Amino acid sequence: MRLDARVELALLGVLWGISYLLIAIGLESFSPAVVVLVRSVMGTVVLVAAVLADAQARRDMRSYGSYLKYLPVQALVASTVPYLLISWGETRTSVATAGMLNAATPLFTFIFARIFIADERDSLSKVAGLVLGFAGVAMILEPWNSRPGAHSQLVGSLVVLSASAFYGYGFVYTRKYLGHRSGSPKVAALGQIALATVLAAPFVPFFHAPAKRGSLLVAWSAVLVLGVVQTGLATLMYHRVVRSLGATASSVVTYVIPVVAVVTGVLFAGDRLGASFIAGAAVVFGSVYLVMRQQGAMPVAETEATAS
Repeated sequence: MRLDARVELALLGVLWGISYLLIAIGLESFSPAVVVLVRSVMGTVVLVAAVLADAQARRDMRSYGSYLKYLPVQALVASTVPYLLISWGETRTSVATAGMLNAATPLFTFIFARIFIADERDSLSKVAGLVLGFAGVAMILEPWNSRPGAHSQLVGSLVVLSASAFYGYGFVYTRKYLGHRSGSPKVAALGQIALATVLAAPFVPFFHAPAKRGSLLVAWSAVLVLGVVQTGLATLMYHRVVRSLGATASSVVTYVIPVVAVVTGVLFAGDRLGASFIAGAAVVFGSVYLVMRQQGAMPVAETEATAS
C-alpha cells in the first residue's frame, strides 16, 4: 500500500533532516568523497533490488533510452554535486547550520521554476519573500562574526548553501524533463543514483580523510544507513513525490528538513544556536511562506504529467 504523497513528503523531510547528522558522524572517519561514494553505492544496491522486485519497473527498463540523455545532468545536479558540497561543507560548519541552510532550497527552486517553467508575473509579496529569505540566510551565516574559526565556518556554510541552489535546480529539472519520461519512479531513481555513483568515484583521490579518526564501526553504520535509507529509499520517494505534487510544492519538504537537522544537531552533535541563527531561521521560514503561498508556477507541469 503506497503512502499518500503528502505523508511521503513529510517522511522524506525527516529522513533527509537526519542525514546531516549521519554525514557528520561518517566524516569523523572518512573523507567527504568516500562518504558520498559509499552512500551512493548502497543507494544503488537498494534501488536495483527495488527494480528487480517490480515487474512493471523491469518492463520500463526496456524503454529507458528516451531517459538517458537527461540522466547525466539530473544525477549531477540532484545528487553528486550537492552530496559532495554538503559533505565537504560539514567538515567546517555545524549540523544545525548545514541543515538550516537547506531551507533556502524553495527560494532557489522558485527562481529556477520561474526561469525554466512558469511565464507568469510575480507578485510583490513573492519578490519581497526572496529578498527577506536571503537576508535571513545572511543572519544565519553571520559574515560579520570575527570570533576564532568564524571564517572557516563561513566558507563551509557557503559551500552548503550552494548545494541548496543545486537541489533547487534539481527539483525543477527532474519535474520538467524526467517526470513523465522514465516510466516507473524506481527506474528514474535507480538511474539517478547509479550514475551519481559513477560521477562521485573520480573525486575520491582529491579528498583527504580526517586526521583525527572516530570509531570506524560507528562511522560505517552511519554511512550505510545514509546510503540505504536516506539515499536509496528516500530518492525513490523523492521521484514519486515530485511526480504527484510538482517541483515547487515538493521542495516544501525543506520546511521539515532544517527543523529535524537543527534538533538532531543540538541533541546529538552539541550544536549551539545563537540569537542571530534563531532570528535568521525565522526570517527564512517566513520568506519561504511568502514565496510559496498561492503558488501558480506548477499547474502547467502537473498538466503534462496528467496528460502523459
